[in-house]
Amino acid sequence: MPNQAYALEWLNLAKKNLDTARLLIRENHYTDSIALEIHQTIEKSFKAVFAYHSIAIPRTHSLTILFRFVCEKIQIDKSKIDAIIVISDYYETDRYPGPRYIVPIREEVETNFKYAEELYLKILEYLTSSI
Repeated sequence: MPNQAYALEWLNLAKKNLDTARLLIRENHYTDSIALEIHQTIEKSFKAVFAYHSIAIPRTHSLTILFRFVCEKIQIDKSKIDAIIVISDYYETDRYPGPRYIVPIREEVETNFKYAEELYLKILEYLTSSI
């Protein structure tokens, strides 16, 4: 039996990250900060699917690992894996200074925000379709 309540807790956290990213975009804030919020939106949305199926939440920030599982449960365009790889990389490269540190351009962040919002809504629909 699906664990909808636990899944919606995860999705509520994802919504907070999504709303924060939206606010930061509107305020023309730093793109690397926005990118981290986008990553967290998708990560928590994906983990909501694990929670829904009562599967232990993986202790990973890798969106590509989480994406594979979610694609088995929800009809998601698998050709978007390149976007998932880029967004997953935000977490690894945009948190700390070093040779791999990047500041994504605004256009990329805005495009990836739209994709994160699309994924969030698709997962919300999936989790609530049985209500």
